Amino acid sequence: MRHPSLPLALCALAGLVAGCSSAADRARADSAQTLVIQQGQLLHQLTAQRDSVSQVLGQADAFIGKIDSSISKVKGLPRKSHAPKNEEGPLEEQVRQRRDMLRRVDALVERARQTARQVADLKEREKQLLAENGVLKDSLSADAQRFQADAQQIAQLQGTIEQQAQALAALQARLDDFDKQLAAAKEEASRAYYVIGTEDQLLKDGVIVREGGANLLIKHVGRTLVPARHLDVAMFKQIDTRAVHEIAVPDSTKRYQIVSRQSLDDVKVAERNGTQFRGSLEIPDSDKFWAPSRYLIIVQR
Repeated sequence: MRHPSLPLALCALAGLVAGCSSAADRARADSAQTLVIQQGQLLHQLTAQRDSVSQVLGQADAFIGKIDSSISKVKGLPRKSHAPKNEEGPLEEQVRQRRDMLRRVDALVERARQTARQVADLKEREKQLLAENGVLKDSLSADAQRFQADAQQIAQLQGTIEQQAQALAALQARLDDFDKQLAAAKEEASRAYYVIGTEDQLLKDGVIVREGGANLLIKHVGRTLVPARHLDVAMFKQIDTRAVHEIAVPDSTKRYQIVSRQSLDDVKVAERNGTQFRGSLEIPDSDKFWAPSRYLIIVQR
């Protein structure tokens, strides 16, 4: 842009130079003309530079306007301040706009810093979580190994338990057999036999025999009655000594005598006379009474 008073100043200086006739005046005029020319050149350069600066400023304003437009889209930033156009000139409005933009830029920078801090915190948290995850993985790996070892031990214990169960089953079977044998043995041990009859009848049945005494022509004197060597169980009545503690005689008025190995000392009777007694036999101690023999032979007198 050229200054409007530049041609007039040149014309005035040219007329002044033409009006001087002396050499000194010419020299001064030449110097003045040279100075005017230099000033014109400087003014021209200044104008060009100003135009260039204005162009740069215009481009900068356009660039800043784009930035301001982009920044304005960000939510939460300070809004533009609007002032009446008649109260401020173009320079003041431009300064105000730049201040508004700088405030928004500062707010945007502050938000960026906050975001950066949040990102840094998130990265630190991520680092901690990764470390915790590593520790958790190690713990889970150790737990998995322990669980595997426990599972193997449990499997071994199950095998041992199954073997023990089989052994217990076999032992239980043996115990059951033993119980059966023991029960049979107890039943056999508790089994006893008795018979009550007259002397003639018992002799006839072969339950008792006469032994000893003098052998006379008419009869044998002094012979005693003893149980036969081979007794027929069919001639006896079977009882369980665990349940039977009394043996009743057919006739309580008659006298009876035990000819087997049992003793009257181990029973209670209503009346006793030597080896003979009356009434039923009460047996307080079955084991003691039946110990000499499991066969009881009672002869009615």
